[in-house]
Amino acid sequence: MAAARPMTLQDRVLQIDHIQARRFSKLAGDAYDIAHDGIIRHLRACARMDVNPDASAVREIIDDALNGRRVFAETSNDLLAA
Repeated sequence: MAAARPMTLQDRVLQIDHIQARRFSKLAGDAYDIAHDGIIRHLRACARMDVNPDASAVREIIDDALNGRRVFAETSNDLLAA
C-alpha cells in the first residue's frame, strides 16, 4: 500500500477554486503570509462547522492580503476564537 501524499495548501485552494489558486500562487512576502494564515483559519472554521469552504471567502482573504489587511482577530482566549 502506497502512502498518501500530503496535500499542500495550494492543492487545497485548487480544489476550492482554480482562479483563486492561481492568484494565491502569485503571492509573495507579507501578502502570502497574510493570505496563508487567513485561508488556514477559514479551512479550520469550515471543518469545525462541517461545511464546505467558500470560494468567495478565499477571494476576499486574498484581496485583503494584497491590500495588507489581516481580517481575522488575534486572540489567546479559546472561548473568543470559536
